[in-house]
Order: sequence, then C-alpha cells, then structure tokens
Amino acid sequence: MKDAARMLQDVNESMLSERMRFALNEVEQMGIRGLTAVPVKPTQEMLTAGASAGHISIETVMAVYTAMLRAAD
Repeated sequence: MKDAARMLQDVNESMLSERMRFALNEVEQMGIRGLTAVPVKPTQEMLTAGASAGHISIETVMAVYTAMLRAAD
C-alpha cells in the first residue's frame, strides 16, 4: 500500500486535492503501523484458505473472522 501511495504522490502534486493528499497520507501511515484494510465480508477464497489452514469448517472460519473484526473496533 505504501508504494501505491508514493506512486500517486509522485503524480503532479498540484493536481491532487487536499482531501486526496490526506487520504494518501492515511494509507501510508496504515502501512507504517503494520495495518491493512480488509473486507468486512471475507471472500470465498479467504474462507477456504482459513478452513484449510486451521482444519476447521468454513462456518467456524466466518465466526473467527467476525470476532476478530469486532475486536479490532
């Protein structure tokens, strides 16, 4: 994410609105802090990977994912 933010910042700075600069800075700061954006609802691929890695059902993966998102709030 940080590389994408830097690449966009390299685009003619005068063309970027103040809001866009703020948003790009926030994305970069997320990367610096080790954070990333994840979907609220996991994809089927994410569920399948979690089930395989944990040797658990997709339903259990969904329950774990939901609990993790709630804990992050």
